[in-house]
Amino acid sequence: MKPSTILIAIGAAVTSALLFAGLATQSALAVGFALATPVPIAIVGLGWGSAAGFIAALAAPILIFVFTGNTPTALTLAVAMTIPTAVCAALALRRFETAPSIEAQHGPHDIQSTATATGWMPIARILFVLTTFAAIAASDRLAARYDPDAVRTAMMDAFGESGTELDPAAEVQLENLVSVIVDLVPLIQPSILTLTLVVCLHFGSTVARRSGRLERPKDDLPEATSMPQDALLLFAVTLAGTFLTGGAGLVATVFTGAFGTAFALVGLARLHRRTRGRPARSLILFVVYTSILFLTFPIFVFLVIGIVDVWRHGERLLPKRPG
Repeated sequence: MKPSTILIAIGAAVTSALLFAGLATQSALAVGFALATPVPIAIVGLGWGSAAGFIAALAAPILIFVFTGNTPTALTLAVAMTIPTAVCAALALRRFETAPSIEAQHGPHDIQSTATATGWMPIARILFVLTTFAAIAASDRLAARYDPDAVRTAMMDAFGESGTELDPAAEVQLENLVSVIVDLVPLIQPSILTLTLVVCLHFGSTVARRSGRLERPKDDLPEATSMPQDALLLFAVTLAGTFLTGGAGLVATVFTGAFGTAFALVGLARLHRRTRGRPARSLILFVVYTSILFLTFPIFVFLVIGIVDVWRHGERLLPKRPG
C-alpha cells in the first residue's frame, strides 16, 4: 500500500471522527453531521481499496477514544458506522467468476470451449450484510442502555414540568401516547441506522465513481435492489419474537425494524422499476415519498411489496448445488 493511500485513509478517519464528535454539542445540526459519519469511510473504501477503508474504519474510533477517553462512544462509532461501512465497501469491490458456459459447436471440426464471466457482489447480499450489521449494532446499544420504564417516566416528568394541567382523560391519553413512543424506539432506531448506512454508502459510491476511482460498474439500483430469500425466514422468526418479553423481545424487535426497512427499500425499488417510462412517474414518486414522510403508514405497503418481490425473485445466500 502506498504511503499516500495511508494518509488518505487517516484523513478520512479524522473527518469521520470530527463529524461524530459533533454529537457532544447536542444540536440538531450536529446530529445531521453525525449521520454523515460513514461517508468518508465509504469514499476511501470504494475508491482506494478495502485495506484503506478498514484503516479508516479502525482509526476513527481510536481517535475518538484518544481525545475523549470515552470507550462506549468509540465502540458505538466502530460497531454502528465505520466497520459496517468498510465491510460493505469491501464486498462491493469483490469480484468472482461465474460458472463457465460451454460454447456451442457449429461444425464437426469445431472445438468446444468454455467461457467464464466476471461478476460483482450482488446488491442483495450487500444490503443483507449491511442490515445485519445495523440490527446487531442497535441491539447491542439498546440492550445495554435502554430502559423503557425509565424513558417513560422521564417523558412524563418532562410533560409535567411544562406547567400544563391536564384533566384525567387527557392524562390517560398522554400516558398512552408516551407508551406508544417508548414501544416504537426499538423499531425506529435500527430503521434510521439502516437508512443512514444505505444512503451514506450510496453517496460514497457516487463520489468515488465521479472521481474515477471506483472500479465497479454503475448498478441499476431499481433492478438490482433486493434481499436474499434467507432473509424472509429471519424476518419471520424475529417478527414472531417481538411477542416475547425482556431482552429477547427487545432484540427481536430491533431485527424486525432493521430488516423491515430493508424490505421496504426493495418495495420502493420495485416502484421505481415499474414506473419507468411513464409520463406521470415524477408525480407518482413525489406523492409516494411525501405520503411516507408525513403519514408513515404507507411504508408498510412497500414492506409487503418488498417481501413478495424477494419471495418470488430473490436468490438464496447458498445456492443449491446441481445434482
